[in-house]
Order: sequence, then structure tokens, then C-alpha cells
Amino acid sequence: MKPRSLFSPSSYKLFGYSFLILFFELALIRFIPSNVRITAYFINLVLVAAFLGMGIGMIRVKGERNLTQFFPPALLLLTGACVYFSNVLVAAPKVEEAMYALYMDLSPHSREWGMVPVVSVFFSLSALPFIALGYAMGKEFKNFPALHAYAINTAGSLAGLLIFSLLSHFSTPPLAWFGLGGILFLFLAGKQQNSIISILCLGLVFYLIQNLYQKDHEIWSPYYKINHYKSNDRRTPEMTSINVNGSLHQYMLNFSPPLDSQKAITEEIKQQYQLPYRLAKSWEDVLILGAGSGNDVHLVLEQGAKNIDAVEIDRAIWKLGKDLNYQKPYDDPRVKVHIDDARAFLKKTKKQYDVIILGTLDSQTLLSGMSSIRLDNYIYTTESFRSIREHLKPEGVMILYHMSPNLAITLKFTKILIDVFGVHPLIHYEKNPILFNFTLVAGSKAEPVNDFGYYFKELKDNNPSIANLISPPTDDWPYLYLDRPGIPSHYLEAGGVILSISLLSIILAAGRKSLKETDWTLFLLGASFLLLETKSVTEMSLLFGSTWQVNVLVFASILALIFVANLFILRKGPFDKTRIFFILFISIAVSYAFPTHSLLGLPLAGQWIVGAMVTAVPLFFAGMLFSQIFATRQEPTTSLGYNLMGAICGGLLEYSSMASGTKSLYLLALAIYILAFLVHGREKN
Repeated sequence: MKPRSLFSPSSYKLFGYSFLILFFELALIRFIPSNVRITAYFINLVLVAAFLGMGIGMIRVKGERNLTQFFPPALLLLTGACVYFSNVLVAAPKVEEAMYALYMDLSPHSREWGMVPVVSVFFSLSALPFIALGYAMGKEFKNFPALHAYAINTAGSLAGLLIFSLLSHFSTPPLAWFGLGGILFLFLAGKQQNSIISILCLGLVFYLIQNLYQKDHEIWSPYYKINHYKSNDRRTPEMTSINVNGSLHQYMLNFSPPLDSQKAITEEIKQQYQLPYRLAKSWEDVLILGAGSGNDVHLVLEQGAKNIDAVEIDRAIWKLGKDLNYQKPYDDPRVKVHIDDARAFLKKTKKQYDVIILGTLDSQTLLSGMSSIRLDNYIYTTESFRSIREHLKPEGVMILYHMSPNLAITLKFTKILIDVFGVHPLIHYEKNPILFNFTLVAGSKAEPVNDFGYYFKELKDNNPSIANLISPPTDDWPYLYLDRPGIPSHYLEAGGVILSISLLSIILAAGRKSLKETDWTLFLLGASFLLLETKSVTEMSLLFGSTWQVNVLVFASILALIFVANLFILRKGPFDKTRIFFILFISIAVSYAFPTHSLLGLPLAGQWIVGAMVTAVPLFFAGMLFSQIFATRQEPTTSLGYNLMGAICGGLLEYSSMASGTKSLYLLALAIYILAFLVHGREKN
């Protein structure tokens, strides 16, 4: 007889494997981009690979072969690939999308691979550990009624999220993540594994991780692996380079170098920074967005600023500046530090400033493992610049520094600033850039001076085709680094390969007979729910900042909503599914039609309450619908596997927002839910 007690050994194992799946999913989302730079722009591939692996594992639960034992070898294979590809140069695309990848730590013997092959390799290898974990979880899942098992599964996932978030808060390195996960696996797997092989493989994983990183110069923030090195070259400025995930992020400069050979170039950099300063009428109150390690803070203090709000999203980078910056600007009492997202800070403060400075804010990573939106994108939208203007005093100026790899990015800035400020921004182009090549100044009183003029007015007149084709980013289409709406070819190619690998894997795992019995209703529910989930993450990031804490809160809330919806069906159900479907349709339509920007006029608490309701209501009814239908399945393990397969399609469909905007994800989810309703209606007949 199947155990039904929620305190049986089987329930603990189900909880534990559910914990491990989400825990390792988050660990790999952090670990893989820290070694293979280009995957930082594709981190949702780990999420999609995890869905594929879990789906295959759960579909294979009926098979005779024990797949649990393959987890340690699969993890070793993936870790070995990370070691190999950590010394591989992957060229970023030269068109369609700007990607920054200044490799700083490759050996002279590094190899070169194409982007799509690398993404395909890591998608395939990332799925392998989750096949074993999905199989192990599915074995325990079968021992409970469907909704009881799903409740335990959701609780385990929530615990995995919270524990990994706690480890991130304390900046623990990968050895701690994999160590904790490996020990828990050995404990849970017990006799389902070959203990000698498991211990040997996990020992090699720990060895590779331990020797992969330069621990003396390494910090793990919740966003990146950060390395910092002091320059020993007397011909260059005295500085400390700060690399994130192996690629250059910023320099921390000594503006008073001890050697005469360094003074000339340091003075040149200083002049590039201070060139726009003469356009400011006052330095009473200054806001620095993207304060980083403190270069801007020091120079603004030197300029005579009396009150400085320095905003930096990454506490670890700020801490480096506080401890190691040569001038110690963060120790000055005139500086108030805010560890926050730049856009979120603008919403929270009512203060107005004489000068607002935007540092080079490129994040080189995405805001979450579910989205194609970059961490810094929402600060560069039209709505964001309107907020910046509202925080300027009548004679205040905004100064924007940017290293723009192509013409389109600066043209976008120009278009936005003309729209927001009503006048053409003043622009300086640096022919021999060191830290940035464009400086833009906007403000109602800013007038042309030497070195600053309407650089792009003439360029636009001479190149109307370029200027007219580019699309400035908005909150609905926040893609600064794309020239215009559309899915770049490298995403289409990678998506095509990932879809092909997934289909082939499903066919091999399920067999032809099982494919004829595919649970299309749960497949479609998986695809549509992932789109709703993704839109919730982006919506809340827009409202409350793209910080890792906001992401953790959103994901925890989604898991809690799923748990509550499942419990509600257990206690109060069953309900009429047609009615739930139509309530879900209406709630998605309301969320789509609701103007998010209208929340900005509310107090912060009101924004949280209304924003949470707009995003949570569709998720709650989607959770109810899933639980209600899932409870009727004769083979819940296989059905859940197909639900996860549907989530793969949802993950790939998320890229459509590059062409049609993030709001369109609601419409796409609605269309798939309607299709699920029609398919489910045929099931009943």
C-alpha cells in the first residue's frame, strides 16, 4: 500500500530531491556563466535544460534502469566542460545585438568556438544531472496521491530557493554550494547508488571547483564571480581592474599616482571624466547611479559636491571600492551609500539634484534565469529618463557615460533625450577611449561649449536610414542593445538547436507508444504558466528594482502561491474547471490591459499591494487549474514530466518579447491557455 503520511521516509526523500533540483538549478545558473562568459547572456538555458532533464527523468520512472546513480558522473562531466570552456574564446555577434566580452584571463593557448555550438553543448550537459534527480524525485512522487506529492514537491523547492539565497547573501563560493548539495545527495540516494563511484565523482567535482578559481582575488556576489587585480605596469595608470565572470567590468583608478610615468595618462582619464562638469551650475546635491568602486564619487567630491547619494546594485563591488579605492571616497561623510537598483532608488526618493550622473552601467548578465532582459536595461528606457528629469532641479544636468560598441546605442540615447528634455543632448565623442567613448549631457540649461556639441545631429542628417530604423527602449521593450524589435539570428539558431535536442530526447525517452499518449493539456499548461511566471519576474523587477532580493521574493511568492492553490484544491475542491479557465482568461486580460506606470504615483506600500495583485491573481488561478486537472491523472509522474516539457517551450517562447515587447507575453500565455481549454474539452468527450 502506498504511504500517505506526510512524515514518512518517502516524504522526506521527495522533499529532499525537490530541494536538490531547485538548489542545483540556481547553483548552475551562477556557476556556468562564471566560467563560460557568453552563457551569461543565455542563463535561461540552464532553466530550460533543467525542465528537459526533470521531464525525461520522470517519464522514465517506469523503466527498469535506476537513473539516480548517474547524477555524480553527470555533474562531473558538466564541471569538466566548464573547466575546458573557461579557456575558450567565444566571439560575440558583430551585428544585431551588442554583447560585451573583454576576456581578461585566457591563456595564450586558448581555443575559439562559435556561440551557438557552445550554448548547445551546455544545454545538453546541463540537462544530464536533472535526468537523474527527476527520476529520483519521480520514484518518490508515485508513493503519494498527486496533490499531496505536489505539495511536498513545492515545499521542497521553496526550501531550496531560500537556502541557496541565504548562501548567496553570505557570498559563499561554489565549493560550498556543491559541497552541501553533494552531501545531501549521498544521504538521500543511499542504496540507489554505487557509493564508491558517487564519492569518487563528487570528490573530483570538488577538486575541479577548488582549483578552478584564484581564491586570493575572488569574491562571489549574488550577481557575479568578481576578481580584482592591481596593475604592475609602470606605463599604465596605477589601478585595480575589476572583472566579472572573467570579463572586464571596471577599473578602480589612483588619481594621484606615485610615479611620474603614470601621471600623464591618469590626468588624461581624469579630464575625460571631468569634461562635462563645467556644464553644471551647482554641486550642492549630486546623485550617482552606478557608483561602482568609486571613481565618480572621488571626482565629484574633488569638484566640491556637498551631498552625494551613491547608488550601487552590487554590495560586493561597493565593498571593494570602500576597502581598496586609493582615495577612500566612501569614507567621506558627504557620501551616503545606497545598495539598490538605480531605477528603484529613483522611485523611492523625492529628492531633487543639481547633477545626476549615470556611470557605465552595463551589467554583462541577465536580471534572472527566466528572462532575456539584462540587469541594467530598465535604467535606460524612455520612462526611466523621464524619472531622472523629474529628479533634476530647474537648472540641473544629467551626465551619462557609456562605452557604446556601435552607433545605434548612442543614437538611441539621443532620440530618448530629445523626447524627454525637448532639446538635443550635448555629446562628446572620445576618439581614444579608455573607460568610455561617449559622454552625453542633458538639461534644460545645458548649452554647447568646446568639445561638446550636437555630434549626432549632423550624423543623423547624413545617415537618415540608420537613425530612422533604430528603436529607443521603453519599459515594454527595454532592449537597449538591440537595434530594433526582432529576435536576433543567434537566438533563433540556438533556440532551434535546443528545440531539436529536446524533441529528440523526448522521443528516445518516451518511445513512440508513449508519445501517442502525450498529456497535451498539462504540456500546454506548463508552457503558458512559465510565460506568466516570466512576466511576473520582469513586472516586479520594473516596479521594485532588478536586485537579487526582489527576484528571490518574487520566486518565493510564486512557489507559495502554487502551494496555497494546491492546498485550496485539496481542502475545498473540486471546482468547475470551465469556470476556473474563464476566471483565468479574464485575470490575464486585466493584467495585460493594466497600465503598470500608473502605479508609480502610489505610495511604495500601495505599489507593492496593487502590483502584487496584478501579477499574483493570474498565477493563483493558474495554480488552481493545474492542481485540479493534475489530481485527475492516472499517471501523475508522467503527466508532470510532460508539464515540464511544456515549460521548455514556454522558456523558448519568452524570446518573442524581443520582437513584440514584454506585455505580449500575457497575450501569448492567454492564447496557450485557451488552446489548453479546447484540448481539455476534447479529453472529457
